[in-house]
Amino acid sequence: MNIYVIGKPIKHSMSPIIHNYWLTKYSKSHIYKKKEVNKAFLPQIIKQIKEHKIIGANITIPYKKDMFKLLDNLDKNAIQSKAVNTIYRKENLIFGENTDGVGYCEALKREKKFEISNKNVLVLGSGGASFGIISELINRKVAKIVISNRTKKRGVELIEKFQNNDTKFKLIDWKKIEPDSSIDLIINTTSFGMNENETIKINMKNLKDSIIYSDIIYKPKKTQTMKIFERKGFITQNGLGMLVNQAAESFKLWFNIKLTSQDIIEAKELCEKTY
Repeated sequence: MNIYVIGKPIKHSMSPIIHNYWLTKYSKSHIYKKKEVNKAFLPQIIKQIKEHKIIGANITIPYKKDMFKLLDNLDKNAIQSKAVNTIYRKENLIFGENTDGVGYCEALKREKKFEISNKNVLVLGSGGASFGIISELINRKVAKIVISNRTKKRGVELIEKFQNNDTKFKLIDWKKIEPDSSIDLIINTTSFGMNENETIKINMKNLKDSIIYSDIIYKPKKTQTMKIFERKGFITQNGLGMLVNQAAESFKLWFNIKLTSQDIIEAKELCEKTY
């Protein structure tokens, strides 16, 4: 049986490289494929999993929030983030989960030795990916989250969704992104940077030397904004680590196999060879 990653566009996805490597390594006779679909196709994916025609699916841009609305059974991270990136079968029921946040935080911890607890974070964007990441930042006791989004309304909605907890929130203007010296981490959760010469304008004058600029984009390997931060001497991270670590969480849901650190490193190295 197959497993799919569905989205639109989907041709850039490295998920088949990752999962097919692990499927072979763990002697699973399944194939992981990418499939570009329209929104109307989403219920069909759920139906195919119910009917045991496919094992499960990953959901990517732009359907994570749409899939959340279609599923009756949702795990904790999906409920918190109101977005689904993984569908799997459990005891003949179809569940939705969001492994983005765990994948992101694990990549940050493994690759940059960065712990979220008590840190101040600037999050760029308030789409489906930001919801998954922010929900996990809160789970890991982040101190403050500053939001900046191209449309203010979406930023306000995101804060309203998450503000009933101990985390402090603040909204700043997209056209005037000036993080102060308290910010430890900047996360770009938007697709801004996937196309050549797209740059997010960030005033760097107040940044601390130890700040990390982290982009969830993994193609291109380095966005223009990452390159600007690197030229100024700052630490950067692309989205490949997040992709591989969230994939490991999905793999565990489908097959009840907890992948090792070495499995994750090997899959990431395979992806890096494609750049």
